[in-house]
Amino acid sequence: MAKTAVATLQTVWECHWSQPDVRLTDVDEEQQPEWVWVCIRTGKRVGVDEARCENCRYWERADHRLN
Repeated sequence: MAKTAVATLQTVWECHWSQPDVRLTDVDEEQQPEWVWVCIRTGKRVGVDEARCENCRYWERADHRLN
């Protein structure tokens, strides 16, 4: 009997709570005001990376449908 496994990845860009950061042109990474992605779930902008998002229990799929 064949078995199929489905893995659902939680990606930072598909989370309802994530937003792109504020990035500045011609500024070194260490001097950037924010990470590449930020989480806004708590009302504060917190820097997150993909590894942190992968296992986040608050991850929620964003609705990307256009109205």
